[in-house]
Amino acid sequence: MYKKYKIFLFNPYPSVGGADTTLNRFINSIDFNRFDVEYLSLKKVKYNKNKKIVFTKLNSNSTFLSFFEIYKIVKKDKYKKKIFFSMQYFVNVWTIIFMKFFLNIKVFIYDINHLDELSYYTSFKDYFKKKIINNLVKLLYRYADIVAGNSKELAKAIEKHASCKTYTLYNPCFEKINKKKKIFFSKNNINILCISRFEYQKDHLTLLKAINHTNIKKKIILTLVGYGSREGDIKKYTKDHKIKIKIFKNINKLNKFYQKSDLFISTSLYEGLPTTMVEAASYCLPIISSNFKSGSKEILLNGKSGFLFKIKDYKRLSQLIEKFYINPKIFFDKELLCRRNLNRFSIKKNTRLFNLLINSLV
Repeated sequence: MYKKYKIFLFNPYPSVGGADTTLNRFINSIDFNRFDVEYLSLKKVKYNKNKKIVFTKLNSNSTFLSFFEIYKIVKKDKYKKKIFFSMQYFVNVWTIIFMKFFLNIKVFIYDINHLDELSYYTSFKDYFKKKIINNLVKLLYRYADIVAGNSKELAKAIEKHASCKTYTLYNPCFEKINKKKKIFFSKNNINILCISRFEYQKDHLTLLKAINHTNIKKKIILTLVGYGSREGDIKKYTKDHKIKIKIFKNINKLNKFYQKSDLFISTSLYEGLPTTMVEAASYCLPIISSNFKSGSKEILLNGKSGFLFKIKDYKRLSQLIEKFYINPKIFFDKELLCRRNLNRFSIKKNTRLFNLLINSLV
């Protein structure tokens, strides 16, 4: 029997989504004979029921302020060997300060969005906050014991920006190929699927404008799966422009949506590496994606296994949708190549790498 170590994991706002799916797969793959795990959050964790994990809800409404409580919890903990794991820039910078500098414990930080995230803002306050975070990333990341990003493009960007070694740890999101029951034929209705939060980052407006701009709008049925603050804007645009749409919120199981769809589209402004795009490919769905940083080029092999278009270019996206309607074969040829290159994102392969990195800290 190994001597046990303690892993603290901090995820401020657990919810439904690719990031939490990734996190849960990493956590559940841990060797619980060797490690005890405590999951810290500001909200109740609903989607991980692993009884081997201790779940602690913090008494704070702020990520930054919560670290004062976390500091006390970690300092009082009985284990001599401790590891602290966190995700996303706005959490990771405080992890390094409070856990590495003040408590001198091992720190493993993981990022799921490209640094471009810190270049988009919606107000002066948001701009000021992201400017500070960006500078802290540059100054502090080199002091973490392990830094990882969920795509090669992201890892290289962090490595260059912060002058620190950064591992590529893909989302563990591919399990097997799931054959679709139906094949798309020209002249049918097109069932387009987009799975993402209804937020500014995902840029649903570009998708809606593209559909409205096509000559085949009446042939398109759009399915959106997600939740978020932009839902009202989406509904208003689709109503005003008579776009056929179905909206599903807070859905945990997505397989039925992949099965019933003909084409998967992503219009994000920035990402890490989108789990839903890999899942769509595993269900043999052709993919069109904005050329965001980062992940789309890696999944779609720089355009060889799917179609890429410039961010916000709704006219080009409109052309690609019409192209799929007229000549779907070229899309399915690319889909086949994409499908054959998904093992990079396998659950087994990437949870194994996660555990190798964790074990390197003890």
